[in-house]
Amino acid sequence: MAIERIKKLVALAGDQAGTPEGESAMRMARQLMVEHSIELAQLQADERDAVDPFDRRPLDLAGRAHWRRQLLSMVAQHCECIAGWSRTGNAASLYGRKSAVEIAEYLFLVLLRQVTMERAAFMVDLQLRGDDPDGIRRTRDFCQSALLALRLRFEQLRGIEPEESTALVRQSARGLGDWMENRGHKLAPEPPFGFRYDAKGYQAGYRIPMVDAVEG
Repeated sequence: MAIERIKKLVALAGDQAGTPEGESAMRMARQLMVEHSIELAQLQADERDAVDPFDRRPLDLAGRAHWRRQLLSMVAQHCECIAGWSRTGNAASLYGRKSAVEIAEYLFLVLLRQVTMERAAFMVDLQLRGDDPDGIRRTRDFCQSALLALRLRFEQLRGIEPEESTALVRQSARGLGDWMENRGHKLAPEPPFGFRYDAKGYQAGYRIPMVDAVEG
């Protein structure tokens, strides 16, 4: 299956991060993701609904930090999905075509692991404590700044994709809002979240081995 091949390539690229082999694996995964999405998008509406129906995938954010929600939302948007979460717990959901939701979930978990590792290294390097107000603020700003860099990388990749391919992929998500409404899935908008720019966090966001494919 295309999704399994994509996951294996992303895992290989993560193991070989920063090497020509890793970047090659990411480019291959990216190409597969686009081709798979285009093939599904080109089906007739009824065929697409039968082969690749809309789906809801529950997730555990493994924490209540706002940056985790933002990361999920960022990945969901890039995969033509919609993300929702509980404001009082760790529960979250991805909504979209089944194939897109599976890829979005996998990419979210990959990036969540990477940001968490960078955050832990930052805290150790500066000897910050998780129960100290200053430590909480600084690690929050670090993670938010890392996500700022990731967001720019998403935008850069979308800017170089052929318009015909992205248009077909977007077409496959058409009707998702109606599907959610018919099933009673209602989401409230999340208010803006302010933070202080942290240069180390921003650099970490560019250091994370995401490259072409994970950004897809």
